[in-house]
Amino acid sequence: MKNLAFFGLYENLFIVLKEEHGEEVALDIFRKVMEKGLKTAYDKMGFKKGNINDFVRVLTERDNSVGLRVKFPEITENKIVYQFYDDPFPGLKGKVEHEKLDDTFISFKIKHILGNEWKYKTTKHVWDGNEYTEYVITRI
Repeated sequence: MKNLAFFGLYENLFIVLKEEHGEEVALDIFRKVMEKGLKTAYDKMGFKKGNINDFVRVLTERDNSVGLRVKFPEITENKIVYQFYDDPFPGLKGKVEHEKLDDTFISFKIKHILGNEWKYKTTKHVWDGNEYTEYVITRI
């Protein structure tokens, strides 16, 4: 089960920042907070940068530890399909575009663990009525 208190704190942080400083500042600070927290968590888990199997392992373990169900239905040398079956931030729907919010953490996950030669595209999103959110990550 998703850790509601954990994710609720992040939602509240974003809402207050947006109300007080506008969306651009809220997204910038949210990105910095997410990156700091994820970096600390991921670095403790140990991984070899660029290793696809480590990427899948670290993200699965970390996401599961905060109550998010994720799957990786396709993993190849040049493509990874990453699916979220739980919406970490349902309270932000309608308050920010999901592309902007998701980029505050997905880009970091990819760059920090896989490297700069990877990019992602959102192909499905729960906010758009899909069953899950899906990111297709490909090597540039």
